[in-house]
Amino acid sequence: MVSSLIRKFLKEVAFTTVLLCLVSLYERATTAIVHGERYRGPFVRVVGIIGQQQCVRECKHRPKLCRGVNYQKQELLCDLVSAINETESKSDYVRIELDQTGHIPDECLSCSTDDLCVTLSSKKVHCIRVLLGLALGKHTEQSSTYQSYMAEYAVDGNRGTDIFHDKCTHTRGGDKNPWWRVDLLTVYTITSVRILNRGKDQYGDVSNRLRNVTVTVGLIESDVNTPCGVFAGPGTASQLVVIDCPTLPQGRFVKISKTTEALTLCEVDVFGSSV
Repeated sequence: MVSSLIRKFLKEVAFTTVLLCLVSLYERATTAIVHGERYRGPFVRVVGIIGQQQCVRECKHRPKLCRGVNYQKQELLCDLVSAINETESKSDYVRIELDQTGHIPDECLSCSTDDLCVTLSSKKVHCIRVLLGLALGKHTEQSSTYQSYMAEYAVDGNRGTDIFHDKCTHTRGGDKNPWWRVDLLTVYTITSVRILNRGKDQYGDVSNRLRNVTVTVGLIESDVNTPCGVFAGPGTASQLVVIDCPTLPQGRFVKISKTTEALTLCEVDVFGSSV
């Protein structure tokens, strides 16, 4: 009788211990996931048309650089971030912390920002080159510049949309045919271009200025006229405008232009593949 009670007691203790361990593991896993917020960056890469689990894997493949991800389910957009100390509210995002800087394989230390660090079935670790967002950090120009809102702000990795705090691009008033252009440095087949529109700020909401937008591609700087796609607009506050390129044009330069005044771009992502 006594031995039976002892066995029953030990089973209950074991079950309780396992349950507490599972709760602890769940809490540790879920505290790293926050809905309705995103990291402000800086960004390592922006990956388009991807699921949340694959987004997390993309970060894990870059242990030297990536500490977390922002994921937007509606647009299937994945931001890989290298800093997780600053966040902002964004209802359609989830942020996931993946701080893995303490256990980086030695083989991964030589991987560049364009590489994935992957472990093959042979257990060997390799750096593998991939193509993701092509415009990040590349050289840019625009038709004119209002105050200090320079063309480079569209490819700086900052996905905030308050122009005064986050620094978006802005052409001058009176520029009747404003344009913005990025040099990708080599020729790619362009599949899509994404524009993050200006959000609300201290002066209200002027996001509807983003309209009648045309995206073109070119092999040389003086001839960027191959059609990619258009956005009629008007845009909305902090809208992520996706412009697909159904004809898959090839080029080194991508140009965004419109026929109304004041072109403002908070971030531009260009996606494509090598030729």
